[in-house]
Amino acid sequence: MIKNALLSLKKNIGKTILLFVIIVVITNLVIAGLSIQSATQKSMDQIRSSLGNDVTLSVDFRNMMKNREPGEAVSNETSLTTTMADSLKDLKYVESYNYQISTSADSDSISAVETESDNSNNQQDTNKPNDQPEQASNQGDFTISANTTMEYLDSFTNSNYTLTDGRLLTSDDANTNNCVIETNLASDNDLSVGDTFTIITTVNDETIIQELTIVGIYEIQSTNEIGGAHFNNPVNTIYTDLSVGQTLTGSSKNITSAIYYLDDPENAEAFVKLAKKQSDIDFDTFSLDANNRLYQQNASSLESMQSFAKMFVWIVVIAGSAILCLILALTIRNRYYEIGVLLSLGQSKVKIIAQQLIEIGLIAVVAFVISLGTGQLTSHYMGNMLESSSSLNVMQMDQKGDQPNDHQQKTNKQTKENFLGNMMQGPSNQELDVSITGENVVQLAGVTAAICIVSIAVPAAYVLRLTPRQILSRKEG
Repeated sequence: MIKNALLSLKKNIGKTILLFVIIVVITNLVIAGLSIQSATQKSMDQIRSSLGNDVTLSVDFRNMMKNREPGEAVSNETSLTTTMADSLKDLKYVESYNYQISTSADSDSISAVETESDNSNNQQDTNKPNDQPEQASNQGDFTISANTTMEYLDSFTNSNYTLTDGRLLTSDDANTNNCVIETNLASDNDLSVGDTFTIITTVNDETIIQELTIVGIYEIQSTNEIGGAHFNNPVNTIYTDLSVGQTLTGSSKNITSAIYYLDDPENAEAFVKLAKKQSDIDFDTFSLDANNRLYQQNASSLESMQSFAKMFVWIVVIAGSAILCLILALTIRNRYYEIGVLLSLGQSKVKIIAQQLIEIGLIAVVAFVISLGTGQLTSHYMGNMLESSSSLNVMQMDQKGDQPNDHQQKTNKQTKENFLGNMMQGPSNQELDVSITGENVVQLAGVTAAICIVSIAVPAAYVLRLTPRQILSRKEG
């Protein structure tokens, strides 16, 4: 059969070249679509990873505002408790956790670092790190960030803040008055590791004085917050144990937020679903933020690209199969006499179909090998075209909105630069990686084989259902 297939290909050289060109085009387009699918999935996984493996439980004031009746006041007594937070810390996917209390205080023994202020300082800071939650309404000169541990705080893990002396707080500092302060605050007040100072706040008309002992000093390497009022300036942030925050807020149960660090960023959505299923927390009042909004904003164009690539592959496969079926049907029609004679001589229909498969299979193998090289070029071309289209759509969407004021433009720019800077750490070339993978090769082989089988089986089934006599009688047709 192989010998007959080779002779047939050589004899019908025109048909062979036509089939070869068509299969090369099909395989190139298929491999391009498959590689773009793989590349977009890889990019979405990278975005998910760049957003971190943390999920934050906190009061959902936005949802409370949405669910209130018109004119109804929003309760300011809704608080997250340690009991609620504890119900999630032992769930699947959770590797560690950190409870936070954010408040403010003044001091008679040290002075806050002075900063120039302007009208924009009264604006809400939209780019505050995850380890510095929203402040209380009565602001003091110092921000108090009380934590179960400082080991996983974003500002320190991403090297925006670096430890210059001493150590960070850990769970071993529970129920102590140890603290970590910024180097400028330390130098302005002539403080060093081992020194003590006091902070003051008022809770329910009662003055609370808390003594703190410095165990670590950190330096800010990068931030977008410097320049605000005292309590918004990160150099005036004092990190303490959670118990200190509870003392300053007058509550041993309430916390500002709970952050759960998962074993894998990909499990964020699964953890949120599990938490909602197994806990008694009212998620109309409280929210589990897995950075899904940021993920959707940054991955939406990639998802559209992936959907397009998947639809494109299906269109190519269906259209390619239809074209090959038509060509092979016409080819088999011209070989009625040959098929009729072979059947008359006792050749089985299976062998005749097998010879047809071998013929197109030999062509497909050569086309497949060539497409592994040329498909890379096609993938890059299509990838660049889709990226350009996606970027244009984003620009057009931005232009449709109202023009922000100067402060909004500055804040938006800082937010984008901060997020993209963290997300794009690593290789400088951040283009869509459409290189062909081993999985793509296997998928292409399967698709090519399926196209060949379908394109042979359909016309062959039509012809071979006839008897040799019927086939020979149609020779002239």
